[in-house]
Amino acid sequence: MNNILQFILIGITFLFCVFILVVTQKRKLTYKYTFLWLFFGIVTLLCAIFPNIIIEISKIIHVVEPTNALFLIYIFLIIVIIFYLSLAFSKLVEKVTTLIQENAILSAKVEQLEKKVEEKSKES
Repeated sequence: MNNILQFILIGITFLFCVFILVVTQKRKLTYKYTFLWLFFGIVTLLCAIFPNIIIEISKIIHVVEPTNALFLIYIFLIIVIIFYLSLAFSKLVEKVTTLIQENAILSAKVEQLEKKVEEKSKES
């Protein structure tokens, strides 16, 4: 790997990890997702610092060009992240549905109680 490209990749990855930590500190990202993105950043950082890792991985998975192996690894990691986020999204949809249903039930009960109170006040 070209030394200039290696330094650029290390710098950008370091800035990415710092950005993730800043966003987490501002409470815009939960710790669960912070660890996920930091893992992605650390993998990138390790590949940038030690390019021989990618060369060895490309030999193991029988990919001729190490850059193609790197893209394959990143595509796999992105698919894992997308799947993980899809699971979290599905859970949130279920929770929102449950909350909407519970809210509707409570609203109906409140309306019933208000009607009873009105009827009792009219009787008095």
